[in-house]
Amino acid sequence: MTDSLNFKNQSHDGETSPAKGNANTMDEKQALGYMLLACKEVGLSPEQIKKIHSRMVSKFKSITPDESEKEGEKWLSLDQQKTINTIDKENQRVKKSKPKYRRANVKIPKVPESHHTRKLREKNERIIMELQHLQDGPFGLFRLFRRCKR
Repeated sequence: MTDSLNFKNQSHDGETSPAKGNANTMDEKQALGYMLLACKEVGLSPEQIKKIHSRMVSKFKSITPDESEKEGEKWLSLDQQKTINTIDKENQRVKKSKPKYRRANVKIPKVPESHHTRKLREKNERIIMELQHLQDGPFGLFRLFRRCKR
C-alpha cells in the first residue's frame, strides 16, 4: 500500500472525524465505491462482491485505519513472498526432475551373416529348387502340359 489514503472514521451517529496523517482522505462510502468498481473490472460474481462488501464494512467498524494499513501491507508482502517462494520451488522441481531419455542418433551396423545361417539358407534354397523340379516333372513336361490346358 504505497499510496496511503486515510479514511474518515464514521461513527454510528453520522459524525466524521478525519484520520491522522495524509491530506488525502476518503470516507467509507467512497472506499466501498472504489472497491465495487474494482470488483466489477475484475469480473467477480455478485455473490463474491457481496461477501467482500460485508467484510469490508465489518472491518471499518472493528479496525482503525492505521491498523488496517499496517495489516494490509504485512499481508501483501507475505503474499508476494509466498508467490516468489512457490515459483522458486517449481523451478527447483523442474531442475531436479529426471532427465528425459533421448534416442541415440546412431545407425545400427549390419551384422554379417554367420556361417551357420548361410549354410541353412543354401540348404533351404536347394530344397525349394528340388520341390520345383518335382512339380514341373521330368524335363519340365508337367509344366508344359499345364500351360497347354489353359
